[in-house]
Amino acid sequence: MTKKELVNIISELLIPIGFKKKSNYWVFNSSEITKIINLQKSQFGNYFYINYGYIVNRIPLNNLMMHIYNRVASDDENENLRINELLTLENNIPDEKREFELRVFLNRLLVDKIIQINTENDLGLLLKNMAPSISNIVPLSVQKYFNME
Repeated sequence: MTKKELVNIISELLIPIGFKKKSNYWVFNSSEITKIINLQKSQFGNYFYINYGYIVNRIPLNNLMMHIYNRVASDDENENLRINELLTLENNIPDEKREFELRVFLNRLLVDKIIQINTENDLGLLLKNMAPSISNIVPLSVQKYFNME
């Protein structure tokens, strides 16, 4: 599989739900939040990461890419290993198998999650359900905005 084919898979999942593609990013703008998905290439080989997150439009980014930053991953260690294998494009996984499995993982671990967050309130509830484990990964400005300090 090539990077272009990986980009096409991601586009086919995101464009029908309102995302617009810009370079290695897919963006969904609304009045309250912006959702961003980013395809990032590893510096150490033909390996990719799929990052996603949210920007609260009322809060300055202060040199951040996103206020809330995540990476497509699973809580299950075996699933995580498989995701890593699928996103390593230089191994011998047949393209059809890779594409099928990637679509399954991306639908569950990316699309299903991002379609649930559409407002500041949705994002605030997500953050409050994740607390206190998020105190080190959520900018202080976002914690203050959502009264999480």
